[in-house]
Amino acid sequence: MKIKRIWVNILIVLLYAASQLSSLIPVLLYRNAGLTQDELFARTIPFLVGGFIVASILVYFVNRAIINETTLERSRKESWRYTITWMIAGLFLALFAQMIMNMINVYIFKQPIESQNTTDILEVARQFPIFIILIAIVGPILEEFVFRKVIFGELYELIKLPRWAAFIIAGAISGFIFSAAHNDFDHTLIYMGMAFVFAGLYVATRRIIVPIVAHMAMNSFVVLIQLGFSDQIEKAAEKAKLSTQFIWTAVKHILY
Repeated sequence: MKIKRIWVNILIVLLYAASQLSSLIPVLLYRNAGLTQDELFARTIPFLVGGFIVASILVYFVNRAIINETTLERSRKESWRYTITWMIAGLFLALFAQMIMNMINVYIFKQPIESQNTTDILEVARQFPIFIILIAIVGPILEEFVFRKVIFGELYELIKLPRWAAFIIAGAISGFIFSAAHNDFDHTLIYMGMAFVFAGLYVATRRIIVPIVAHMAMNSFVVLIQLGFSDQIEKAAEKAKLSTQFIWTAVKHILY
């Protein structure tokens, strides 16, 4: 069965919302069970992960039913050799964008280095390893379909300007929404930097699988590093902070 793109987009967004709301199921199921807050939270995690898995599978099949794809999606796809190269490069581009935007965010806009949202998510992953499935696999799948394919893709299609201008406008709007969805406004610049990288990968290859894989690789890398080498990172971060401050001071002296 084929479905018009507008209805597919609505279904994808609704499935994403439903995956987020799946954490409410145990609240309703165990509301009279006399559980403590921690016990109820522990029951919530499997439902949340399961909700994201089911939503990801449904989004994949719903997306295949589109009858009228965007111009970007109808364009000739790049070869798989080229595509795989961009998947690998995408990880490093996303990490680089994150590093640059974080430096700007900290030293120009005076925002905290650590993201409370990221800290909270990683703490949940430490307590409940099953949550890593959501962070590293199904979360990126849903987010790329919603924020890149639906929001960015539709804006990129609708904006009748030179493609570079349409890319900047669509990337900025979808990137801000991407940041708002993470409820971490102190680090909006960082989320928008990553959003532009993922949108660029999508446009360059015309395959949504490329930003999905790059996003999954980035999240997996962060989880692996943070959970596996947290002590070493803390020491390295302190040294890096001193080095970065020295470099930033030198740059300011040169510029001003």
